[in-house]
Amino acid sequence: MPGISKKEADAYDKMMDAASELADLIESGDIHFEVDKLEELSIFLASNACAIKKILGTLKHSWP
Repeated sequence: MPGISKKEADAYDKMMDAASELADLIESGDIHFEVDKLEELSIFLASNACAIKKILGTLKHSWP
C-alpha cells in the first residue's frame, strides 16, 4: 500500500477537525442523531466543503 504525503495527511487532519466542529455545531442545535450517523454526516459535510461554501455563499443573512 503506497504511503500518503504529509500534505495529504495534513489536509485529511484538517477535514477531520472540521467534521468534529460540525458535529459540535449540530449537537448545539439540539438536533439528535445516533453517534455513528452524526459522524457520517459531519464527515460528509466536511469532505464536501467546497460545494457547501458555494451553496451557503449566496446567503445574505444569518437566522437564529
